[in-house]
Amino acid sequence: MSRSAGSADPQPGALELSRVSQLTWAVLPEAVRTVGRWITILQVIGYTTSLVFIYHTTNMSAAGVEGRYRGVEDAAGSDAMQFPKSLDEMLTVTHTHLLSMAAIFAFSGLALALCARPSERWRRLLIAEPFVALLVSFTAMWLMRYVDPRFSLLLMLSSGLMAATFYAQSFFVLRELLGRRDLG
Repeated sequence: MSRSAGSADPQPGALELSRVSQLTWAVLPEAVRTVGRWITILQVIGYTTSLVFIYHTTNMSAAGVEGRYRGVEDAAGSDAMQFPKSLDEMLTVTHTHLLSMAAIFAFSGLALALCARPSERWRRLLIAEPFVALLVSFTAMWLMRYVDPRFSLLLMLSSGLMAATFYAQSFFVLRELLGRRDLG
């Protein structure tokens, strides 16, 4: 079989740009939608559990965050003494959280990219924001531990924005995956 002059077949595995731009949850098989739905539900439960843990250990206050990482000299009135986190502990926390949270936000970002709503501009913003907030949060954590305790405020602000963005992503994904399937 020969090709006619001037005709070109796309490379194997290459998708046409128009087909890629039409890739949404609505056109994916139900099995893929089920995976997306359950990954999102479990991530929401896991993320919420982590926030409950943070509340339990810091009371979500600047003083609580500072004490968790810098230690508390006067442990009077507290349940347990808190010692400053060692370099090894800081590296372990940073390593495990950066890798695991990057994976969480990769999943949630990809799931949001497949949504028909919000607008493309909002989707791009909501996909990028948690990655930026993650870097800001861990930079603030190190600065709070080794430079100035007031960086706990930046840590709380960036982590709060990251959480709000994660829940917004999850809302849009679940709205699309739990709602009526519209095939156009």
